[in-house]
Amino acid sequence: DGIVKNRYVGRTFIQPTQAMRQLGIRLKLNPLPSVIRGKRLVVIDDSIVRGNTSKKLIEMLRAAGATEVHLRIVSPEVLWPCFYGIDTDTRDQLIAANMTNAEMCEWMGADSLAFISLQGLRDSLPDVRTPGYCEACFSGDYPVEIPSYTARNSFMTKADFAEQYAREAAEVEKTQISV
Repeated sequence: DGIVKNRYVGRTFIQPTQAMRQLGIRLKLNPLPSVIRGKRLVVIDDSIVRGNTSKKLIEMLRAAGATEVHLRIVSPEVLWPCFYGIDTDTRDQLIAANMTNAEMCEWMGADSLAFISLQGLRDSLPDVRTPGYCEACFSGDYPVEIPSYTARNSFMTKADFAEQYAREAAEVEKTQISV
């Protein structure tokens, strides 16, 4: 093993502030330079939500002497907020909703990044259409209707807001010109 994981630190992405998430990451993962130095690594993780843990882990692995770090994620990209138990209340917080795979890879400092596809995830499960199965954070297909206020405030990224603002401004300008 090249990383010692502190089992007493929980999921860092659910911490309420960025500072608390960063501290939690530092306390949770401890790379072993004697094992890592000079190695090309493939790191397998369950998901990337905000990207903070992956970015910090890659930095720590490189500081411990890794020559390459390739990241493989065993879930599809988390693109949509979860209202069913995971604390991601807006798309703006989700790295995959705001960056391409290449942009995420570069931002985190990895040599490569790959996710399992949504179909690959479905194919790996015995029966994904059983009651209680939800893939909304990957597909945006929620099992219940999302209220419009929640949708407007949670499902739009900064780019979506900018695009909507530009459309609304153009409409106002068009209305003013024709009046």
